[in-house]
Amino acid sequence: MSTLNWRTATHVVLNDTLIPDPNAGHNLLGQLRNVRVAVEGSFLHIDPRQPQDADTSAGEEFDVHIVPASAVNTITYRDAERRTGRLAGF
Repeated sequence: MSTLNWRTATHVVLNDTLIPDPNAGHNLLGQLRNVRVAVEGSFLHIDPRQPQDADTSAGEEFDVHIVPASAVNTITYRDAERRTGRLAGF
């Protein structure tokens, strides 16, 4: 198994309600905000905890949910890299 490259997604929209709400597991979510995601092949790994919850629960076990790419409608994230002012590829 490879190490996953996690990034924070500002908004994830799934095609259905698939991910248990970390605060109320009986509720399933189809949209998530400010969650960690990682792509591995054709699967999306989702850590549904909010960033502040992830920071305060360091060292504790938590559930990561995996959905096929076909279950994902959109993922939005912010690019954290500094811009050079040059056009890509030039």
